[in-house]
Amino acid sequence: MSRLSKNIVYNLVGQSVIVVLGFVAVKYVFRQLGEDALGIIYFTATLNVVLCGVLNKGVHTVTIREISAYLSNEPDYIRNYIKTWSLLCWGGFVIFSIAIYFFAPVLVESWINLKTLDSVTATNILQILGIASLTALPLSFYSSLLQGLQRMEFNNIIDVTTSGIQQLGIVFIILSGGDLYHIAYWTAASYVIRIVAYIVMSSHFFTIQSLIPGFSFSVVKRNYEFATKMVNISVLAMIHRQSDKLIVSKLLPIGQLGYYSLAFGAIAKGGLITSAVAQAAYPSLCKLCKTDNQLGLLSQYRKIQDFICFVTIPIFVVVPFIALPLFTYIFNTEIAERLFLPVTLLSLGFFLNGTLSIPYRLLLAKGKPGIAVKQNFYALFIVLPLTFISIYYFGLSGAALGWVFYFLFGYVYAIPRVFAECLQKPAWFFYGHMFKVFLLATVTYGVAYGILAVVNIFTIHSLFMSYTGASVIFLIGAYFLIGDELRKTALGHFRIVRDKLNFRTILSGNGRNGKI
Repeated sequence: MSRLSKNIVYNLVGQSVIVVLGFVAVKYVFRQLGEDALGIIYFTATLNVVLCGVLNKGVHTVTIREISAYLSNEPDYIRNYIKTWSLLCWGGFVIFSIAIYFFAPVLVESWINLKTLDSVTATNILQILGIASLTALPLSFYSSLLQGLQRMEFNNIIDVTTSGIQQLGIVFIILSGGDLYHIAYWTAASYVIRIVAYIVMSSHFFTIQSLIPGFSFSVVKRNYEFATKMVNISVLAMIHRQSDKLIVSKLLPIGQLGYYSLAFGAIAKGGLITSAVAQAAYPSLCKLCKTDNQLGLLSQYRKIQDFICFVTIPIFVVVPFIALPLFTYIFNTEIAERLFLPVTLLSLGFFLNGTLSIPYRLLLAKGKPGIAVKQNFYALFIVLPLTFISIYYFGLSGAALGWVFYFLFGYVYAIPRVFAECLQKPAWFFYGHMFKVFLLATVTYGVAYGILAVVNIFTIHSLFMSYTGASVIFLIGAYFLIGDELRKTALGHFRIVRDKLNFRTILSGNGRNGKI
């Protein structure tokens, strides 16, 4: 199995386990501590994503790009690069931590709509969780070192283990009669454990001296233009990607932010295949672009894009089939019904996001992040006002609709430029492919759900049978629609598995016959 395939499997398995662990504590927090407690936890997480996003994407993307391209032939440069970015990341952690500590009371008093939780408790929890979760900034840097090495099995081992410890610890605290403060301190401790684990693992591949923060002007100068554009992308992208939750936290009760954020996070994990494939493919795309292998780049793009589009459709389409029973179990029937339309729209938005993930990494590998910068800048004046209006009139459904607007705008603005400047192909190369994907999904899943709606039977058994039947038909149709690159790869993996099974059968038979 190739390094790319192994990294996809590692990311897929690791992120799948994290999805399951993510549901463990939510039910207990909601039932024992109430919707305000759930809301303040998710508000802190949203605030953390916004703050870290200012620098995080620049650090993460640039580091993977530099490590994968220059580790072997410029070791001194990489050593100085690691020292410099270590200093910048930890410096950002200190600055943002001070900001959260002093501005937390202002946020609680002027922004958050509380029902049952008092403002003093909300402020303290915001300070504890906010500062601890900011370790995500240096954490992203250490994580990108391992990803640049294409050793993503270690990322997933650390993430899964620490997430499991965190979630199981929260359940134990609640069952033992603990309160929100105990949960906050335990969650903060789990963040510290994770960052320590990443530092220890990074020291296995890089010297301790290179991990000690330092500064190199030549490193900053060499990466300034690309990193600055990536920071601009991060700032603008965070505005768009988190604006729905920030507006919800202002216009609606904080408890509704908790429901929406849980649904948002759960469906976002549905993109684990997309993120696993995109993260694993990015170093490979960087190498192909560096060697100017245009035919290889186009072939790699077709294979990866086919895989993402046709494999993730069944994952996101399952959302409307399971939304009511799942959220009834976690919350109650009323909240589940309120979340049905928002989560359906969110699943569409995240699928659109996935279809843009490889074109986005392609433009980064080509050194053209300015396309994404302009897209997000123009979207400030088009998408953001539409999102605010949608939330004002339609509540959580409007928030999810704004998420869909954002990626449709990417279809309109970014895709023509990416294909013209990076692949030398017309935009219809992308649009025609997506038309086939949506058409197949409509005549399979759309028809299946339509039949359920007509007969008005929405039992768990009928939902399962309808979804399963549609999935079988969809995957059969997908096999005939995918390109030759992915079909050959899939058949190759199938033959390898078949041969291994046949070989084990022969060994087993020989063993029974006394020949071994």
